[in-house]
Amino acid sequence: MKKHLMQLKYSIALALLISAYSCKNLEAREPINPKPSTTTTDFSIELNKKRNAAEEEYIEQLIAADSLKYERSPNGFYYRFIVQDSVAGDRPDYGDRVTFEYNITTLEGDVIYSKEELSPVTKSLEQEYGIFKGLREGLKLMQVNDEVVFYFPSYTAYGFYGDENRIGLHTPIKSHVKLLEVKKD
Repeated sequence: MKKHLMQLKYSIALALLISAYSCKNLEAREPINPKPSTTTTDFSIELNKKRNAAEEEYIEQLIAADSLKYERSPNGFYYRFIVQDSVAGDRPDYGDRVTFEYNITTLEGDVIYSKEELSPVTKSLEQEYGIFKGLREGLKLMQVNDEVVFYFPSYTAYGFYGDENRIGLHTPIKSHVKLLEVKKD
């Protein structure tokens, strides 16, 4: 019995010694391999920034070669008025229904969708299918009978997916738009 008691004492002492040693402050360590999602996201963000900058630089080169003056919208696209009616009335706003005609071309002017294929269109300026972000914001700059040429970088046009038909992914486009009617809601 004494032998068992001695073994028990040694076992308890050993357990106390081990637990005392293991209670030291632990320091956080950096992961050996960072999470793949983090590195992929960072890479994707940098890639998109470079792509957007390259698209904008190319559009600015095309505009510089043109004799007419273009403006840059706070929304990221470039535009110039061909016809501007200063007495037509209010500009459309979010929720208004607009009727317009337009075409879509490459930046160099090759037709992707002709005006006859696309027009006329009556849509609400809410986030409705068929009006991409840049066009929705561009229409808000116009009045009835105005005609505008727009250069849309891909992030203001059809973006990452394209239109899943003729416009590929990350494709900047050019469009000639005429606003025909605005119905206020």
